[in-house]
Amino acid sequence: MKIAICDDEKQIRELLKEKIIQIFFNNDEAFEIELFENGEALLKADLRQIDILFLDVDMPGRNGLEIAKEIRRQTEDMIIVFITAYSEFVFESFKVEAFRYLLKPIKENELVETLQSVRKKLCESDEELKICFENETYNIKYSDIFYLEGMRGKIWIYCKNNKIYRWRGVLKKIGEFMKEKGFFQIHQSYIINMNKIVKYNAQTVELEEGHKVPISRYRLNAFKEEYIRFWSKIL
Repeated sequence: MKIAICDDEKQIRELLKEKIIQIFFNNDEAFEIELFENGEALLKADLRQIDILFLDVDMPGRNGLEIAKEIRRQTEDMIIVFITAYSEFVFESFKVEAFRYLLKPIKENELVETLQSVRKKLCESDEELKICFENETYNIKYSDIFYLEGMRGKIWIYCKNNKIYRWRGVLKKIGEFMKEKGFFQIHQSYIINMNKIVKYNAQTVELEEGHKVPISRYRLNAFKEEYIRFWSKIL
């Protein structure tokens, strides 16, 4: 496992490295840590070899969000954990599929929980939704799904790269099952991936890549509660 730490403050880099060594050493795991003092140095590395990146948001020159966007153009597999003293960047971090968002000064219990979650994610295969339609079988990664739309016994699944799959079924019947995978039914005809939310108002949820889905006024309060519950586990 290769871990990278990119922060313009040397003290932060060394402290984070020390804590990670303590945590992983106690679990007897093989790993390598590489330190970078700015984003430009990081981009010169072989990004595809990095499993986990701790990335400072507020750096001179190109900030961490800009660097993360460039990383995502090259690889979707890297686990990115943002570190910063400012919480207002949290919604921007969703756009680059950040795994966690740690506030400085970093609390050791939050770092331990983050590393445990990272280890679990790396060890388990990316779960897939298996569907059959017109004698064809499709395996769709949950992480690729933006939302599902149901109508008259058919379900449309909207995914990355403008891919759309059709499936015979009733949306209501799979609502609870999908909830366990990080999805929520916000309308009798729509289920959304909570990981893909960019913003929302009383009428609409906007997802990544410009997808907009209506919210039922009868489900609005339940959605707000689920939104807080869901993201409180991640932040």
